[in-house]
Amino acid sequence: MQSSSLSIGLKDDHHSQFLQGLKRLQYIDFSRNAFEDRFRISTFKSQLDSLQSLILEGNLFTSIPLCLEDFNILRFLNIRNNKIAYLTTEEIDAIEVLFEKSNRTMTVLLEGNPLVCTCASLDFVEWLFTTKVKLDSNGSYSCVEKDGNITTTNFVYNHLRIMRIRCITTVWLIFSATLFGVLLLFILVGYRYKMHLQYFCLFIGMANPLFRKSKEEALEYDAYIAYCDGDYKWVYGPLRLFLEERRNYKLLLLDRGDVLAGEHRLFALNNSIPKCKKIILVISKEFVNNDWAYYEATVGIEHFLGLQARIIVINLENITKTEIPQCVLQMMSLDANDHIRKTDTLNENNIFWKCLDQAMQR
Repeated sequence: MQSSSLSIGLKDDHHSQFLQGLKRLQYIDFSRNAFEDRFRISTFKSQLDSLQSLILEGNLFTSIPLCLEDFNILRFLNIRNNKIAYLTTEEIDAIEVLFEKSNRTMTVLLEGNPLVCTCASLDFVEWLFTTKVKLDSNGSYSCVEKDGNITTTNFVYNHLRIMRIRCITTVWLIFSATLFGVLLLFILVGYRYKMHLQYFCLFIGMANPLFRKSKEEALEYDAYIAYCDGDYKWVYGPLRLFLEERRNYKLLLLDRGDVLAGEHRLFALNNSIPKCKKIILVISKEFVNNDWAYYEATVGIEHFLGLQARIIVINLENITKTEIPQCVLQMMSLDANDHIRKTDTLNENNIFWKCLDQAMQR
């Protein structure tokens, strides 16, 4: 059955009738028939107990096209001149099973295949020179290395230890480079979207009521007050009086000595805001034109990023939207009228103070 175009003729043999019933068939020659796909499971079903020699030379197989371990007395396999790069561990194991079944008389012919000697095929190369299965050319075949150079399986086997070390080094190099690339990518993405990541982390954490409650209970102050020197009298007058004396809130005021004596103002700011549950920004004309006040507001807003309820904005004076910093403009604010701006009176029944009290309770 050599050169009989069986790859075409058997294409429609879906029920494997070609060899069906030939239970005493010992020798099959399917060489040079342009086969490239695996045989159907039932193709050799009738020959599992009789077939001794199978010739598949000169086809287009890239692997052994059948389950060898299903045969019981197969002792000769010719797969020369196909397109096999190397035998897999499963195929090697199947051949060894046949070797035991055939009373250690198994022969496999591999010459003429485009074998490769790469990291993936080192186990196959080692098997060629350690197996007791009889091989043509004593297992020494021409093969192609990764860089395209032609060598032999015998040469690779003699330098097998060096090849394995080289392969392991290459794998770790690729792994390290990939890991470094992924890490660098995470760093760049994290830096590019750091605000979004901070918001996400805060959102996840703050979404847990137990987390919010336990964290708030651990904070020392109810609110940090950010203001300018020109608004000192109003802050220490009506605002402090209402929140601390009438509502029993504990405020953190940098100018009152609520921070360590001698501590730099910048460090005091960065150390103080994390101790507070909220921040109150007292916005005035002096505030919007003061670099320190702008920095103070920015630090506070970034600390409470995604938690707008923790940021209370008080517009102490009538200021146009174009004058207000963009980071502050996005926040809900309480507008003080002329009566509220007075520093010598406090009417806590005024709607302004009621709204402020509600904002503190959120």
